[in-house]
Amino acid sequence: MSRGHTPRPPALRYRPARRTDIETLVELSLRAYRVSSAEARRDFFGDHPRFGLRDVRVGELDGEVAAALVLYPLHAYVRGEKLPVTGIGSVAVSPEHRRRGVGEALVRASLREMRQRGDALSMLYAFRGDFYRRFGWGLVETPIMLSVPPALLPASEEARRVRRLRIPDRPLVQSLYDRYARERGHFALARRSEWWERRLWGYEGEWIVYERRRGQIEGYLQIQVDSGDGPWKLVLTVNEFVALTPDAHRGLTGYLHGLRDQAVELVMSTPSDAPWAAELGDAANLRGEMKLGVVRSSGHAGYGAMLRLVDVKSALESLPVAPQARGELIIEVRDDVIPSNARAWRVHARDGHLTVRAETARQAASRDKLPRLTASTEALAIVVAGAVSPGVAAERGLVEDLRGAAELVESWFRTRQVFLFPMNGF
Repeated sequence: MSRGHTPRPPALRYRPARRTDIETLVELSLRAYRVSSAEARRDFFGDHPRFGLRDVRVGELDGEVAAALVLYPLHAYVRGEKLPVTGIGSVAVSPEHRRRGVGEALVRASLREMRQRGDALSMLYAFRGDFYRRFGWGLVETPIMLSVPPALLPASEEARRVRRLRIPDRPLVQSLYDRYARERGHFALARRSEWWERRLWGYEGEWIVYERRRGQIEGYLQIQVDSGDGPWKLVLTVNEFVALTPDAHRGLTGYLHGLRDQAVELVMSTPSDAPWAAELGDAANLRGEMKLGVVRSSGHAGYGAMLRLVDVKSALESLPVAPQARGELIIEVRDDVIPSNARAWRVHARDGHLTVRAETARQAASRDKLPRLTASTEALAIVVAGAVSPGVAAERGLVEDLRGAAELVESWFRTRQVFLFPMNGF
């Protein structure tokens, strides 16, 4: 083979999984992920609280199942609106089929399917970011990963209102999460009751609540305690911290501070716009490489969820923007994977939503030249998710700005930073 020759993609047969595939999928998982429990993987494919076997896809090569993935039917809150988002996860390629383009063929096939069935948005956690960037996913979640002594957290008298969760508190906590995700979340995932009942309530660790008065829970946290180095060198991992009021935030923070005599380290993933550093008594960084659930660290900036606009027109029209957004511009999209996205779109903002139409040849030739933003689907996902402002994206060369397009849309997408919550990992 010549050095410049690109190998032909494998003739992968992409199809929905069948009940008779479960044992094959279990074996594929054991070999691809090197996990030890066949029973756990059997339950994963046959009885999962987030998806059914109808959402599993397999890739066959020469009549043999060589790869598989799950298309998770999720919903995420964006500016208070619950939007459908297709999560891609549990991607597995058998060891003997790797480095042959099987994974690429599987991802391309899933994008074609999502496009054909009308999915607008897709999210995933990447095993390797540069692999998925090739297919148009952009990094939109960059949480801060704290590793600090609890003694540096502020003390608070509100800690007296903190206690362990009781079974009757569970519905209140579930409602509190829903309210918080709806009112303050940005791409925070909606949770079905099955996810709480069959996954979260049985999760290892403790649930702690802040109760202002009887039956009025305003915050909670889920915490795991590692006592491997002894009872006086505990490591506290906070998997979820939700506070609806300032007092709840102070109370839960004060509770963690109160564990300072036993605990030497607190580990937590937080939204990048949450001012935790300003609340600490001093700077600290107790470890280098960190991993919290599906979020990995690059330094101490997390490399979290990635977003893909599967259908640019539908995605832009479904994403709510700032209520005061006004104006019109052209967004010229580059998309080598889904060619129907690759065109110039005339975008008009009004009443918190966008109207998107393909630019006609006549409009393109007219003298009425609108501001124009040129971007790949990867960069466009980053901008519309509010992960990077359009102005900064233009400064760094992520997008091309013509006639003040970046300045026009600067306020359209500005909001809280994307944060899915670690316990929503898929």
